[in-house]
Amino acid sequence: MNRRLSATLATAVLAGSLTAISTPAQAAPVPGCVDAGKVFRTISAKSTKWVPTNIHSDWARPGVNITYAKNKTGSWTLTNTIGAKAELNAVLAKASASYDVALAKTWSKSDTWRYSAKVERKAGKTKGRLMMFHEAKRFAVKKTLVYNKSGRCAVKTVYKKTLTAPVKRNVNVWGIQYS
Repeated sequence: MNRRLSATLATAVLAGSLTAISTPAQAAPVPGCVDAGKVFRTISAKSTKWVPTNIHSDWARPGVNITYAKNKTGSWTLTNTIGAKAELNAVLAKASASYDVALAKTWSKSDTWRYSAKVERKAGKTKGRLMMFHEAKRFAVKKTLVYNKSGRCAVKTVYKKTLTAPVKRNVNVWGIQYS
């Protein structure tokens, strides 16, 4: 009787082992891309630019001293070439973190602007004017999307763009713009 019990236990243990071995194979996930749908934005080719604003004097000939003194709102706006507002906001947030400075779609500041300078002689230029330039950051942005391709992860580029965005803070320089 002990032998029958041992044989029965051995069969039960062996059957249980086989079940345990075969169960994970049956429960294995179907191959695929667990990261499908993830979006990545990469910021590169960063530089600082000084973009002309709407604050400027009238044109003057070389040799003339120009004085500018007006109460006006200076502004500059990024031209959105990305598309939806939410996408632009995501890109500006990523670029702001990358530069460690707040970037925006627009910059504006109301103030009394005062500046004077002399229009110098420049080869090939016939006139100049005082111009206020605002600090901006130029960068390349690449958006990629992970997707499932035949059970494997694949990456596709959604877009590559170069943008110039104004900094939020009031950082300006004056200069002569020649024409």
